[in-house]
Amino acid sequence: MALATFEVQSVAQSQLNFYIQQQSEESAYYEIDSVDDIFGTLYRVWGGEKGINLLGTFYQSLDGLWISQPCCTTQRASWATDGQAINAILAA
Repeated sequence: MALATFEVQSVAQSQLNFYIQQQSEESAYYEIDSVDDIFGTLYRVWGGEKGINLLGTFYQSLDGLWISQPCCTTQRASWATDGQAINAILAA
């Protein structure tokens, strides 16, 4: 029984390592910059092979939530963290 638990943990660790490596490789194709405005900071997510395509924007609202808006849509979503907002833009 202990061997089966070890094997499950080993497989899970292997999958986690693969996922982290894959995310690192994919994130190399994205850049984030910011523009200061009278309303606060607007963050822009750029991507593509040469990093010249605007994928979307996000900002922190007054209530502390992060608001993301992918390009070519008027839909906005609220998130607890900036990372979640970025992932929402990348997944759109």
